[in-house]
Amino acid sequence: MERSPGTRGGPPRALLLDHGGVLVRSVKRPERLPAFADQVLALAGGLTGLDRERVLHDIRAGRAAYGNWKNGSARSTAPREVTHRELWAEFIAADWPGPARAAVTAEATGLCRALVLAESDKAHAPAMTDVLLLCKAHGIRTGIVSNTLVGALNREMAAAAGIAPHLGVQVYSDETGHRKPGPELLLLAARALGTDPADCWYVGDNYDRDVVCGIRAGVGRTVLMRPEDRLDPTAHPQPDTVVHDGEGLLELLRSALTGPDTTERRDHT
Repeated sequence: MERSPGTRGGPPRALLLDHGGVLVRSVKRPERLPAFADQVLALAGGLTGLDRERVLHDIRAGRAAYGNWKNGSARSTAPREVTHRELWAEFIAADWPGPARAAVTAEATGLCRALVLAESDKAHAPAMTDVLLLCKAHGIRTGIVSNTLVGALNREMAAAAGIAPHLGVQVYSDETGHRKPGPELLLLAARALGTDPADCWYVGDNYDRDVVCGIRAGVGRTVLMRPEDRLDPTAHPQPDTVVHDGEGLLELLRSALTGPDTTERRDHT
């Protein structure tokens, strides 16, 4: 893949961040899924032949199938996102009785929201607020670019944490229909910020989705945020830069802003 010369020798004009694994850390809560299955069963109706064990199994199996589908699409040049209705009708409730399948499909968006909330707890990663504040102080525009099942929850989380005002754009796969590693999400974000992709850095936590997406979009620097024990020197392509956490990204930005290759930039405030 061809690389854009972009801003790799200096600070970016825009910093684009993945959500999960970069801006946010998640703690899985599998113990909450049975209670969620009870909610789904109540919605599906009691005369359909379903029981809690079947519903819980199909939720888990459907999520696993969706995960496999996402992994398979990582090689595609222009992968699309499934809709909320597709997730429930085709991945989870495909073999349920018609009335039960229709009931959950009709409430698919609300069920996706409840499922995401049941599956894990999320918190903003340490130092990432400092990253956003540093960018604001230096006129570097910022945004989120993420594959996600329910982008609305991410927006609410950013607002509740007080970081939404620091974000110039938020672009999510469920809202656009596009998925990384296709370049569309990054291109949409760069365009919304009035910035050329070559003047952007993109920070993600996956080789096959984020690094590839950044290269396809022509960003100036791809930054992989991963713990050292999860790095894969055999992966292709490799990122331009690796950081292990928010503190590492903060230091990288500070170095770019104060290093000898720093050039005068336009004021984006």
